[in-house]
Amino acid sequence: MKKISLLMVLFLVLSGITFAQERGGGERPSKTQQPGRPGGMGDRQQMTPEQRLQRQTQQLVEQLKLTKDQEAKVTAINKKYMEKQSKVDWSKMRDASDEERTAMRAEMTKVQAEKDKEIKAILKADQIKLYDEMLKKRAESRRNGPGRMGGQGGPGQ
Repeated sequence: MKKISLLMVLFLVLSGITFAQERGGGERPSKTQQPGRPGGMGDRQQMTPEQRLQRQTQQLVEQLKLTKDQEAKVTAINKKYMEKQSKVDWSKMRDASDEERTAMRAEMTKVQAEKDKEIKAILKADQIKLYDEMLKKRAESRRNGPGRMGGQGGPGQ
C-alpha cells in the first residue's frame, strides 16, 4: 500500500511539472502580447518606423494638447530624428568596448537634446513645462529601468 501511495505522489508531481512546462507553448510571452501594457520595450522591435513615428507624435499630441500646426511640426521633427537614429548600427553598441559605448551614448544623448530643443521651440510656455516633466519622468524610468527598484516590473507593480 505504501508503494502505491508513493507512486501516486510521484506521478502527480511529475505530471504537475510537465503541465507547468507546457503552458504557453514553452515560450515566455512578450510584453507586446500582454493586454493593457502599451509601450513595452518589445513594441519598438515589432513596429514599423512609420508606426513608431505616429505613436511618438500621438503621445505628444495627447499629453501636451498640441494644435494641428504644432502636430505637423512635431511630426516633421520626429521624422527627421528617426531618420538619424535609423542610421545607427546598434550591433556595434553590443560589441563595443566600454569607452566606445560611452561615446556612442553621449552622441545619442546629444542628438536627443537637439530634438528636445527643436520641439520646445514650437511649444507654448505651459506646454514646455509639461514637456520638461515628461523628459524628467523618461530620464527617471531609464535610470531605474526594468527590474530595478521603482522601474517597470519593480515592487508594487
